[in-house]
Amino acid sequence: MNKPAERIADLGGAVADFAVAGPRIDCIFGRELLKLDKNTGDILLRRTVFEKDGLSRKLIARGGELFVYDFCTLHIFRREDFEPLWSRQLGEDLSSDICGMAVDKNAVYCSIRNGKLMALDRQSYLMRENLVSGSSMWSVKVYGNGLLCGTVNGKLLDIDKSSLTVKRELALGKKNIASLLAGGGILYAAGQDGRLFKIDPDTLEVLAQVKNAHKKMFRLAGVYGDAIITVSHPCSEIAFWDRGSMERTQLLSVPLKLSGRAVIDVDRLYISSRNIPGIDMLRLDLTN
Repeated sequence: MNKPAERIADLGGAVADFAVAGPRIDCIFGRELLKLDKNTGDILLRRTVFEKDGLSRKLIARGGELFVYDFCTLHIFRREDFEPLWSRQLGEDLSSDICGMAVDKNAVYCSIRNGKLMALDRQSYLMRENLVSGSSMWSVKVYGNGLLCGTVNGKLLDIDKSSLTVKRELALGKKNIASLLAGGGILYAAGQDGRLFKIDPDTLEVLAQVKNAHKKMFRLAGVYGDAIITVSHPCSEIAFWDRGSMERTQLLSVPLKLSGRAVIDVDRLYISSRNIPGIDMLRLDLTN
C-alpha cells in the first residue's frame, strides 16, 4: 500500500537525527540544533553548535538535557536553549568512534567501536569504562537495572550497569543486531540478516522470530496499539507486526533513502531520511 506522508518541517536539507517530546521536536540539522513546533514545523529556536555539517550524529533527549554524539565526541546541551554543558572526545579515529548510546537518570552509556563500553555520571561527569565485547555494539538499550546491547557479530548482551560487565549473552545469528525495542515486558530485536526477534528479556529466551522481515537493513520505530512498527529506509517500507502472533498486518510503501530516523509520538510517526528535506509525519490512526 502506498501511503503519502505529510511534510511537517521543510528545512531544505536532511535532518541527521531528532527527538519528540511534548509539543516540540529537537533536531540536528547541518551545523545547528533546531527546536520545532511538532504540529506546524515552525522553527522556535536555532543555534549553531558544530563546526562542520554531518549526517552521522545521533541525539537523545532526557529531562532537561540533550545528548549528542558526533563521531568520537560526546556533547551535552541544555534542552531549553541549547547551551553547551559538557563535551569530551572519547575516541581518536575510526577504530574508537562512538557506535551507540543510551541514557538513564544517572548516566550516559556509550558503546565504542570494537567492544568498549563507557559510562558518564550525569552529576559528577566521572567516566567509567570496560571492554565488554570483541565486537562493536550499534544498539544499546537501558532495561531495568541493566543494559541490553546488540553486537555486530549477532549477539545480545545483558550487561550490569554498575560494573559494566556481561552477565549473560544470547547468540541470535552472525550479523549485526542494529536495533532494539522494549515494550510490555518483551524485547524486540532487528537483525541485519532480515530477521525480527521477539525475546523474553528476563530469561533471554527467543519466543518467536520472523525471517525476511525486510530485504535490507531495518530498525524498530516503536509500539502502536497492538503492533510494533519497523522501518526500512533502503527498502522504502514501513511494516506493522502483531505483537502477539508476530504476523505482518500491514506494509506501507513510503519513499525513503539509505538511512534516517523514525519516532512514534501517540498516533503519529515522525520520520527523517536522506531524501527528505526536513521531517515528515504519517498519521497512524489513518493507515488502516
